[in-house]
Amino acid sequence: MPYPQKITFGEMRAMGVRGVLVYCRHRCGHHTEISADGWADHVRLSDIEPRFLCQRCCKRGAEIRPNHNPAKMGTGSR
Repeated sequence: MPYPQKITFGEMRAMGVRGVLVYCRHRCGHHTEISADGWADHVRLSDIEPRFLCQRCCKRGAEIRPNHNPAKMGTGSR
């Protein structure tokens, strides 16, 4: 299955997102959270997905998503 084209790291950082979530493409359940600081702005998330090797099932390929900060619910004052 081909990898759909995704946003660039530069576009992601422009939105204020500094990290990514990496999920095993083979649905073994393994995932991790990593910093996106090591990739150049012009690189697309989809460009690096085929390169990841799952440490659990040892298959190559990942689903990479921006790690948006969770909503800060209940922290505002009234």
